[in-house]
Amino acid sequence: MRLFALCLVLSGLLGQSAWAAELTAVVLSVNPQQYLAFHNAAQQFSAAHPAIKLTLRVVENEQYKRELPAMLSSASPPDVLFMFGGVALTDAVQKGQLAMLDRPGQANDWQQHMPPALLRLVTVEGKPYGVPLSYYPWAIYYNKLALAKAGVAPPTTFAELLASCDRLRAAGVAPITIAAKDLWPLAGWFDYLDLRMNGLEFHQQLLQGKLSWLRPQLAQVFAAWQQLRDHHCYDSDSAALDWRASLPMLYNQRAGMMLMGSFWTGQLPSRKINEIGMIAFPKIAAAESTYEEAPADVLVMTAKAAHRQEAEQFLRFFATPAVQAALASATGLLPARQDAPVANAPFLRQGRTLLNHAGGFSQFFDRDSHAEFAARAMPILREFAYGQLSAMEAQRKLEAERNRDYGPLSGKP
Repeated sequence: MRLFALCLVLSGLLGQSAWAAELTAVVLSVNPQQYLAFHNAAQQFSAAHPAIKLTLRVVENEQYKRELPAMLSSASPPDVLFMFGGVALTDAVQKGQLAMLDRPGQANDWQQHMPPALLRLVTVEGKPYGVPLSYYPWAIYYNKLALAKAGVAPPTTFAELLASCDRLRAAGVAPITIAAKDLWPLAGWFDYLDLRMNGLEFHQQLLQGKLSWLRPQLAQVFAAWQQLRDHHCYDSDSAALDWRASLPMLYNQRAGMMLMGSFWTGQLPSRKINEIGMIAFPKIAAAESTYEEAPADVLVMTAKAAHRQEAEQFLRFFATPAVQAALASATGLLPARQDAPVANAPFLRQGRTLLNHAGGFSQFFDRDSHAEFAARAMPILREFAYGQLSAMEAQRKLEAERNRDYGPLSGKP
C-alpha cells in the first residue's frame, strides 16, 4: 500500500483571526477510503466548531504504529490519538499517558449505546479512557459449495470441525486455508482454542505475562491443536501464502474453511459473495461462556493535552452515530454505537449478531500482549502447527520468551 501522511488544517467558516482555540489530532488510516472518511468528518467538526483551529494528521497504518510510542511519551503530544483497545490502552493509562474521559461521558449518552464488552476495552479501574470508533468480528468463513461437495454441514462443535477436515480431504478439498506466511492467522487459532477452553480472563492474563505457559490448561489447548494436526486440517500449500494470496483458495472452492477477521470480505469478488457462509468458532467445552475475537479502534485524549476542552468536543463528535457509521463503512467494519446504521456489506450484520451474543472480547494475540513478545511467540506457534515442535517444546519456548519479556513470576505460576 502506498504510504501517505497528510496534515490538514481546518478552521470552519471563520478566518484565522477568529480562532479562539486550537486542537491537534493524529489518526491511523489503512486505506484511502478511511483517509477520506476522517477528512470528511474533520471538515464537519470544523463547520460545527468554527472557532477551533483543527490540525488533523492522517498517517498510514504501519507508519502510525512506529510513531505512536514517541507521540505518547512526548512532552507535548497531540491532543487526540488513535489507538487499539485492550492492553495497549491499559499500558498507556498505567504509564500516565492518557486522560480519563470524565466529562464526555456526562455530556452525552454514547456509552449507553455501546456493548458492555466493547466499553470494557477502554475502561481501566472503572474509568473510561477512550471512545470506541469501530470493531469487527473474527469467524470461520466457509465455502458452501465445497462443503456440500463433501457432504459436510458447517461445524458448530470442535468434534464436528475435526470430522469435517476428514471428509473434505477425502473429497479432494483442502480443509482449511491458513495463510501461515503472515504468522498472525495461526495466532488466531491459538486465541480461539484458548478462549473456548480457558475463558477470557485466563487468556488475557496469559498474554499479559501473568501466567506460565507451562500450566496444565495450556497443555490441554495444545492437545486440542494437535488434533487439528492429526486430522490434517491445515492446507500445506497455503503455508507459504500471505492472507491476501490465500483468499482465492476459499472462494474458488480449493479450500473449505478459513478463520479470519471480517476485513477480508472487502477482497471477495461480488460474484462469489453468495457462495460464502460465516459461523462462530466451534464450541469445545459444553458449559463455556462464549468469548469472541473483536479488535476495536479507539480515540483517546493524551494526559498532557494542551487543549482538553476542545479534545473532549472532538471525541464527543466522533462518538455520534452518523460519524461512526461513515468511518466504519469506509473500512467495512462495525460502528461501535449500536444505534448507528451498519453498511450494507457482506456479513457485517451477521457479525454484529455474533458479537452481541458474546460474553466478552479479546483483541488478538499481538494486541493483547507486548509487541516484542508477540513477534517472538508467533513463529513458535507456527512451528508447532506444522509439526516442527512438540507441544512441550512449544510451551517451553513460549515460557522462555514470556520470562524474557515480562520477567519471572512471583507466587503460583
